[in-house]
Amino acid sequence: MDELAAIESYRWNALGGHDPTIIQDNSTGKYFSFSTDSVVDGKYTSGIQIRVSGDLIHWEYLGLAFEGVPDEAYEWAQAEGLWAPEVIRYEDSYRMYYSASTFGSTTSCIGLATASELAGPWEHKAIVIKTNSEIAGHNAIDANIVMDREGMMWLCYGSFFGGIFLVQLDADTGLPLIKGDFGKCIAKRDATVDTAIEGAFIFYNQEWDYYYLFTSYDSLFDTYNVRVARSKNIEGPYIDHLANDILQEHDLPNNVGTKIVGSYQFDGDVAWMAPGHNSIFLEPSSNKTYMVHHVRIASNLHQHLTFIRSIHWLKNGWPVVSPEYVSEIEMENTTLTLAPALMVGEWAIVHFSQTNNKLEQAKQKYFSTDTIQHMQNLGSGNYYDALDKSYFRIWKGFGWKESSPEWHIAGMSAEGTLFFGKKVQK
Repeated sequence: MDELAAIESYRWNALGGHDPTIIQDNSTGKYFSFSTDSVVDGKYTSGIQIRVSGDLIHWEYLGLAFEGVPDEAYEWAQAEGLWAPEVIRYEDSYRMYYSASTFGSTTSCIGLATASELAGPWEHKAIVIKTNSEIAGHNAIDANIVMDREGMMWLCYGSFFGGIFLVQLDADTGLPLIKGDFGKCIAKRDATVDTAIEGAFIFYNQEWDYYYLFTSYDSLFDTYNVRVARSKNIEGPYIDHLANDILQEHDLPNNVGTKIVGSYQFDGDVAWMAPGHNSIFLEPSSNKTYMVHHVRIASNLHQHLTFIRSIHWLKNGWPVVSPEYVSEIEMENTTLTLAPALMVGEWAIVHFSQTNNKLEQAKQKYFSTDTIQHMQNLGSGNYYDALDKSYFRIWKGFGWKESSPEWHIAGMSAEGTLFFGKKVQK
């Protein structure tokens, strides 16, 4: 199949969106996406890409936040474009934290810019943190701004070089509370896996009273995948489902961090490759959460786009994600709450192995009348399977390939591996 043609037929208009983040305009209700400089309409951009949407599904490219790399950031990093923006609202204006670097170098900086409107104009204000091989052993890229439960502001950042760091900010200035402070390391990986960790994002879930740290592991182009760990303290330690501390070195580093999504394919559908560098978007009006990340296609690994999935929270306190790009049906969040008999039939399920970071193919699984008798209804579409000790959730979604509604499932096995899928036959 022509994967690119299939994607373009969906009219998401998200091609070129890399390291994306989303924020909603409070006054208009429109959604704005900001992403790393890459290629749009065959041309390289330099200045942070901006897109806008009225429905969180279909996007319009607006242009760039800056005319090239701001002078102060260029003088330090000599970057040709900007990476991994983080945009937040603070009081009556917006702040953008962006990265300026060159691939494979720690000569990097995180800059701060402000604007009164999300569409701009954006004005560079200051360099927040900068690194190079002489002053630090880590890398000042991939900013994420976090508010803790006490209302304190933090910057989470870092990459392959030295791991993921967390430093407290002065909320009024948006700069480190202590000048020159790099913060502390909260996650890293072993040299046997090229210390491959980046794109960190911390999300605080008030219901479970946990900070969830999402990070991207492995190779950007083919084996990228998103993993999650959690902590009661914003500074860690962050622990995965199997009680691994993701800051410590481990004998089996590919087993660390609970993999929430990796490369996968449903039969006859697009082979979605290397999903990663996610952000989490909490929609204020609905209190729903979405994972926003980029993904590539198997037929052309240089072709990437922004992909948006709904997040579903299991009754054991762990997040899972939708198997499909978000749709109006899924945003309505229709759940299977009363009729487990609807589960009977053939399902296509993708299990995300902790150790296999290559393409996972969906496998068929049949739910019979007998198997559903072991499933305890926990409410709001949530279930516990007493037979295999898994938690999962079922809801009404949308199949873009078939252009029709379908049942979706996502869950966690007793071994701590995550899965998702869809019903394919009654």
